[in-house]
Amino acid sequence: MKALLMAVLVCLAFNASAACPVKRPGELPLLPDGAVASDEEMHRAQLAAEKYLLQAQAYMECNVMNRRQYLALSARMEDFSRVYNEEVIEFQVRDNIIAEK
Repeated sequence: MKALLMAVLVCLAFNASAACPVKRPGELPLLPDGAVASDEEMHRAQLAAEKYLLQAQAYMECNVMNRRQYLALSARMEDFSRVYNEEVIEFQVRDNIIAEK
């Protein structure tokens, strides 16, 4: 009976880990300079940023990292988000200045 229960639990564990994107997110996407970027460049940057952050979040939810790795990836995501938001604000300010002329 114990062996049967153990076999079922092992199968469930393999099934759960198979659905998890265990692959760690790669390099950070390159972000354009908001002061000179076109609408299309900023749109592509938005899609790349969202994809990276969603992949990193899914990887973090898999619980395959130790605490130090988790905190490092979390800090990397926060820094990337901050830089991306700064570029978006710079783009929007520039875009508004051009529109007002």
